[in-house]
Amino acid sequence: MIYFIVTTCLFSNCSIRKTQYINAINKLKKVIEHLDIKNYKIIIIENNGKEDTFLNTLGCNNYYTKNNFIETKNKGIKELKDILDCIDKYNIKDNDFIVKMTGRYILKDNSEFMNVIKNIHNTEYDCVIKYGSYFKPVNYKINDCITGLIGMTCGYLKKIETPSEHECVEWKWAKITNLMDDKKIHMVDKLGIEICPGSNRYFSV
Repeated sequence: MIYFIVTTCLFSNCSIRKTQYINAINKLKKVIEHLDIKNYKIIIIENNGKEDTFLNTLGCNNYYTKNNFIETKNKGIKELKDILDCIDKYNIKDNDFIVKMTGRYILKDNSEFMNVIKNIHNTEYDCVIKYGSYFKPVNYKINDCITGLIGMTCGYLKKIETPSEHECVEWKWAKITNLMDDKKIHMVDKLGIEICPGSNRYFSV
């Protein structure tokens, strides 16, 4: 099974964010349909605990947590807790494959990442990843990666350490790949997604 886990946070009544989520999640569904991906489930996570939201109208599974109220300024801590809680909630198996996507980001029609994911069960890959940061991506293995779109076997994802208050969660995702055989890591040249970290201005990675 492939689980597409889409992270969201409705921290305010923001029409821009609502539009971004609707556009991004609908595009994910269209890309999955176009690629004819089988045996999958889309789970939208929202971490403010408000279970009556527009997210329920998007035709996906919805999981609401209250992890946004964890006392930390590190958003990565909250997001990782959301994902690990979701794994428990849906009883996701260690050999299932998880695609984690930030809910405001929009896939491109010919996403290199998604073209790998469509055949993931016919490969031995434990991870599909873009190393480096979003402003300095690289084509080699380092202890940093882009987590706006990343894929990993659940058994490894569960081993990711919670970052400290001043650590980037991206470092922890990248670090766990050091436990994998390099032959089981697929490093994409381009993810094929439009991202807008910390702003509403999109650019491609």
